[in-house]
Amino acid sequence: MTDVIEVPLRVVVWLLLSSVLGGGIGLAIAHRPDGIASVEASAPVVVARAGVSTSAPQLVYWNVRRHLALDLARPGLHPLTPVASASHTLNAGEQAGSNAAANGEVVTFSSAPRTFAVDPGTTDTGTPTTGTDTTPTTTTTVNTTPIEITDVQTVSLSPFSATIQWHTSEPVSSRISYGLSAPTLWTPATDSLVHTATVTGLSWSTTYSLWVNANATDGRSSTLPYALTTPPLSDSPTVSTGNGSVLLDGQLVFPSIVMGACPEAFGQLLADGVDFFEDSRCDNPSVELSMLAGRGFLVDQASKPHIPGAVASFLPDEWDTFLPSTLTADQAAKMVPNRGGGPRFLTLTNHFYSGADPLPQGRGMYPALIANADVVGFDLYPLQNWCKFDGRFHDVFDSQRELVALGAGRPTFQWIEARLMDCHDSVLTPTPQTVRAETWLSIAGGAHAIGYFPYDWSSDIGAEIVREKGEIQTLVPALLEPAIDASANDGGIRVGARQHNGAIYVMAVNATRQSVTSTITVPALAGRSLTSLDATRTVTAANGAFTDTFGPLEVHIYISAPPTS
Repeated sequence: MTDVIEVPLRVVVWLLLSSVLGGGIGLAIAHRPDGIASVEASAPVVVARAGVSTSAPQLVYWNVRRHLALDLARPGLHPLTPVASASHTLNAGEQAGSNAAANGEVVTFSSAPRTFAVDPGTTDTGTPTTGTDTTPTTTTTVNTTPIEITDVQTVSLSPFSATIQWHTSEPVSSRISYGLSAPTLWTPATDSLVHTATVTGLSWSTTYSLWVNANATDGRSSTLPYALTTPPLSDSPTVSTGNGSVLLDGQLVFPSIVMGACPEAFGQLLADGVDFFEDSRCDNPSVELSMLAGRGFLVDQASKPHIPGAVASFLPDEWDTFLPSTLTADQAAKMVPNRGGGPRFLTLTNHFYSGADPLPQGRGMYPALIANADVVGFDLYPLQNWCKFDGRFHDVFDSQRELVALGAGRPTFQWIEARLMDCHDSVLTPTPQTVRAETWLSIAGGAHAIGYFPYDWSSDIGAEIVREKGEIQTLVPALLEPAIDASANDGGIRVGARQHNGAIYVMAVNATRQSVTSTITVPALAGRSLTSLDATRTVTAANGAFTDTFGPLEVHIYISAPPTS
């Protein structure tokens, strides 16, 4: 006979209740919503004091990469730190402790202010003291209170800019740095408890790295990292010009232009970073507009009826070739009346340039033509027009500067030769190296857009154009600033410099096919340090000058970050 064990009812109830509650909690943990904040495993929370390393230990979460990818795809500002600690930043002692802990050491830290005394074992003169010395010791108080950054939020967000507000725990200098991957642009610093900054020059549907920084005058600093994803373009974007730049929905852009491409080429050209398409010559605007929707812009012919959906128009190509030197602005206006439909682009020959021969009829038509245009460009092509292997790349820079002056405040651009055209010697074939040098010579000279011609370039040229587009895109507001004084002591080096919100940008290009060592002078630098955009070189100026070595046709883009306080 089987024994029956009686269990009190209250015991059964408690056992059942604990099983149900435990299972529910387990399910909740296993099926957490994607909205829980997560952190890129390699994204540091960076905080620094003078003389203290800012390398931070990695924060690793089991669901980091899956959640982060989902999060960053959505337009908005995304913290790269856990929400629970997003407002807390490591001070110098905590940072040192974190670094030591990562190395297996145990370090204790107290947040109370510390005092340091002069060594009581010696006098100020170095003479050993006696036990009866009553000279008072000198103490120094070091503030180790962490600067906290809190309440970081977007006030407004567009495809091209974002306004962000945040608080600091004490009134300190604070600003935002941002870029496609590393900090390359900075907003103006504000000194208060509540800070607001607008980041500009962004591209639509793009994720940027962004840091909110705070710096106290005593050397304490803290940083919170974020990712900022911009929304897509509006359905009907408008193009205009202002302050020497091309504007898209009123915001700064740096166009990459092609001419004559048909829709079957659009996919690759868009992938290569092209966004403005002049004169497709394919007479199927509905297909072109459909393929470009949300990704690029159609520029139609100014001499034909406006195509609804086109954002701008272009005047007859190399119009100066056919017009008399006595042309007036009124005469040019009657030849191609302004029918509206956005700004008018004009491409000239290189004969306006003092380094080129004038047209047979002279140069008198240029002011009249430019007066009827909103954006002015030209083609020079040292390899494929002048058929020069070397010795003329500097003309790309020099002619661009002359066009900037002739343009009288209008945005200017230059067409860059992208394959063989007129000069068939194989040594004159454009290469990624020549495309890169010509592009940055143009930008250093003041170009606010770049055209590539012809559009059917090779894959290696396409890869170089992609590279340049990324570099340009992470520097847009700085590149569109007015030029500041810059020069080089070697005639083969061409230099352009810009200043934006306290940062200084130097673009130096070796316009020769020989290696060159040159001293570059930018008086605004004083004694500041500079790091190259690709982070491969660092130089320090003395009295506004520094020396560096350039390989043949090599481009160096230097950035000097603004002072921290």
